[in-house]
Amino acid sequence: MIATITLNPSIDRTLELDRLVVGGLNRVKGKIDHPSGKGINVSRALKLWGQPTEALALVGGSSGRWLTKALEEQSISMDCVEVQDDTRTNVKLWASLEGCSTEINEPGPTVTAKELQDLERKVAKKAVGWEWVVISGSVPPGTPPNFYATLVEIAKGQGAKVALDASGVALREGLEAKPDLIKPNEVEAAELLGWEPQDEAEAIEAVEALTGRGIDYVLLTLGKAGAFIGHGGQIWQGIPPKVAAKSAVGCGDSTVAGMVWALRERKDLAEAMRWAMAAGAAAATTWGTKPPEWQIVVELADQVRLYRHR
Repeated sequence: MIATITLNPSIDRTLELDRLVVGGLNRVKGKIDHPSGKGINVSRALKLWGQPTEALALVGGSSGRWLTKALEEQSISMDCVEVQDDTRTNVKLWASLEGCSTEINEPGPTVTAKELQDLERKVAKKAVGWEWVVISGSVPPGTPPNFYATLVEIAKGQGAKVALDASGVALREGLEAKPDLIKPNEVEAAELLGWEPQDEAEAIEAVEALTGRGIDYVLLTLGKAGAFIGHGGQIWQGIPPKVAAKSAVGCGDSTVAGMVWALRERKDLAEAMRWAMAAGAAAATTWGTKPPEWQIVVELADQVRLYRHR
């Protein structure tokens, strides 16, 4: 199966506005709450697509219980480490007339060394049964900078392939453990390389530089401009089809889900990119962090444009 690890899950509350008025009155047209966190979003997508998945997360308080119950209602297998404080709630403001999303994210509960050790033990026990594990999202206060690297080492030591989708210090330190796949955007790539890719040539250079660090698959995402993936000396560019976007939140998580699913299915690099781009584009057509139906992904897959650069 494809498992996920989410250290800092959340309840994501998406509020729809016509336009965001900074410093003024904003009237909400619609509201929806979803259990979320980047890894949890990946598991939700995979489950909806009929794929076996397990979500492992740190949760706490009444909000953590709500999140756990919501995932159980979606028949997602979940294993939790209980933390002392409440799971966070994040607010996403979607200005529909502007096609713009504003995110307000809480830092999350402070975690203890014992809670993180409990999580390590669960990963060591479970990873032997995982084909892939996606470790993604921010880390809560109290997490050591190298904790993602520790989880990558534990999972790989049990034979699982690891996808890491993180940012900042967590990503930089995590790279030291050589995850099998990373998915930086241009800002996260700049944090790793010291410069931000600005055009196609620099995107290719960035992918080559990161695969040169011993990362098997590097998926550099550029929003509406698509993405570049490097592996085994090949570099492919994928450009997603245009869709009527309802929310940009969660698109990257569906992209990861599509990519890891395709790699587990032994798709070649170009086809893996096709399914990743289709999944990300499909996610833009849903509200909040709701994952897209598989049929929508299938319909969009044929519209993805692929170009080989190496």
